[in-house]
Amino acid sequence: MISFGTGGFRGIIGEDFTEENIRKIAQGLCNTCLNNGWRTPVVIGYDRRFMSDYFAGYMAEVFTANGIKVLLMDTATPTPVVMSATKKFGFELGVMITASHNPYIFNGVKVFLKGGVDADAVFTSALEKTVNAPIEVKSVSLDNARKRGLLENLSHIETYLDDVEAFIDPRVKNNDIKVLFDNMYGVGVVGLKGMAERLGIKRFDIIRAAHDAFFGFVPPNPTESAISALVGTVTENGYDLAIATDSDADRLGVIDEKGQIVSSNEILACLYYYLVKYRGMKGDAVKNCATSILLDKVAEKFGYECHEVDVGFKNVSAGMKKYNALIGGESSGGLTVRGYISGKDSTFSASLFIEMRVIMNEPVSEIVNEVKRFAGYGYVCREKEISVKDINLLRKFYALCVESFGKEAVKSFGRNVKIYFGSGWALVRASGTEPLIRIFAEMPTASEADAIIVNLIQRITEADKR
Repeated sequence: MISFGTGGFRGIIGEDFTEENIRKIAQGLCNTCLNNGWRTPVVIGYDRRFMSDYFAGYMAEVFTANGIKVLLMDTATPTPVVMSATKKFGFELGVMITASHNPYIFNGVKVFLKGGVDADAVFTSALEKTVNAPIEVKSVSLDNARKRGLLENLSHIETYLDDVEAFIDPRVKNNDIKVLFDNMYGVGVVGLKGMAERLGIKRFDIIRAAHDAFFGFVPPNPTESAISALVGTVTENGYDLAIATDSDADRLGVIDEKGQIVSSNEILACLYYYLVKYRGMKGDAVKNCATSILLDKVAEKFGYECHEVDVGFKNVSAGMKKYNALIGGESSGGLTVRGYISGKDSTFSASLFIEMRVIMNEPVSEIVNEVKRFAGYGYVCREKEISVKDINLLRKFYALCVESFGKEAVKSFGRNVKIYFGSGWALVRASGTEPLIRIFAEMPTASEADAIIVNLIQRITEADKR
């Protein structure tokens, strides 16, 4: 069965991510376009994953066979570039071949609708029904499609960078900042190298810039554990900060000048603080349910509100639209700002973070401390991952939590169960692809957070046995 989760369709290459399934998805999208009377071309992009360019070609063969013109990216491209092109040209549909931050054995499909926004659950649910039923798939060769004028290559990088640059304060240009960039063998370099040149960054050193479909056999995701290897390089070489991006360049990781990891929660809160205090921008914030209350406290201090939504950036962008929020983000490293595209983009967020560092003219570590002092924040976050037999046990776990903590203290967000304590919160999240449960806790002390996680593991184990 082809299933679209919070970030699109993901599958193991050769098992469920196959040419047959990609062609089915393409035909399902074609049927949707034709049934809705959508006449605009479709943008198709791809990243550096194994055979992503070939799978993008399979998509194009199906679309053009159905009479729908395709603008195919002429090189491996960040996901936000496809979102940007979909929005810029007013197209009804954009498609990206990527499995984002997942290990190299995965690939996937992300779908964007008019305005460059992530396809919502209503759209993807209807698409699932279409592609999992018997479906006649049309196809034509790419050469034939070109001859018929239904296939063209698209280069959108410079236009995309124009839009990123337009958002950045021009006072940043020709600065003395020294940045180390870990590309993690992804496509982040496609955007960030150009932005570094445009911003005149004094020293912008890039590592792991080559194309490696195996990503060095490490998941291409800028988590704290993944980028901790950069710590020594940062301190020994006098960098002001280090940044890292995931394989399709929509997640951001940061290390400060002392070699300390700047968490995704801190990145989001710092940028919100900077935009309001230093750029005079106004508005609420939106976060997913796994994100720190640091953002809530910053918003509250400014007289704004932080709105909480389910995991999945499509829910963040929908929340931003609903509340006309200034910033929206998630604890996994993605964010965007009102006035930019409605999707996470690490070229944009990294450029904005560098702007903040230059304009505030303080070390990154002091910026983080300043934001925490402003917010009155002194909490500790903990995270744990455990294996389970029954990935669908959350319904039983939710009932157990209601029994123990009361219905008012427990809330369900899709595949997540969140428990609100008087002094903090905890979240239990089921993986969409593996028999894993992830547990998050944020409490005033490490011992309290650790105790909460131990308590919840016991309850999950009990639910798994039922």
